[in-house]
Amino acid sequence: MIRLLVSVKNVQEALDAIAAGADFIDLKDPSQGALGSLDNALCEQIVLVVNQRAMVSATIGDTHVDTQTVLDLIEEKWALGVDIVKLPWSLFFNDKHFLYALGEMLREKKMKLIAVINAEHPVNLSWISLLAETGFYGVMLDTVYKGHHLLSLMDIPMINAFIMHCKKHDLQAGVAGALRAEHLPELMPM
Repeated sequence: MIRLLVSVKNVQEALDAIAAGADFIDLKDPSQGALGSLDNALCEQIVLVVNQRAMVSATIGDTHVDTQTVLDLIEEKWALGVDIVKLPWSLFFNDKHFLYALGEMLREKKMKLIAVINAEHPVNLSWISLLAETGFYGVMLDTVYKGHHLLSLMDIPMINAFIMHCKKHDLQAGVAGALRAEHLPELMPM
């Protein structure tokens, strides 16, 4: 099933996205990077305006200095009332202590967390089982550089393998990256 995620950076864009039938309202500030974190006060306003008419996700930003900062930012965004928190895949996922702390937080707070994998780099599908074991809600393939679309970086068999791995591990799968209506015929069968 295909659902529509629309990224917004203010209340009016959120209202427009709801009117257009968006299933997910994604809060981020593209001026701060591909997963730029939107101001928390603005996030709270948008959560109130959306009022559960769509799921709301928020990003924690692109780069972080340490694992504790990542954990703190996840909790901070979750406390704003969003349904899902998104964070970038990073080398921190190699840290077993980080994954343990993250898994504990997810179970304790019943959070929904999505890891965003950068499609500009080779995708290692074994990461998906690691995310499932940690307790993630889903995984998204996305482009960092919006000058090109996902299908220019990754072929359909690889995208399909990504989606199948997510399904196998009971994770939601998302694909993004400057996708347009003309890309739907290739993506719909997945």
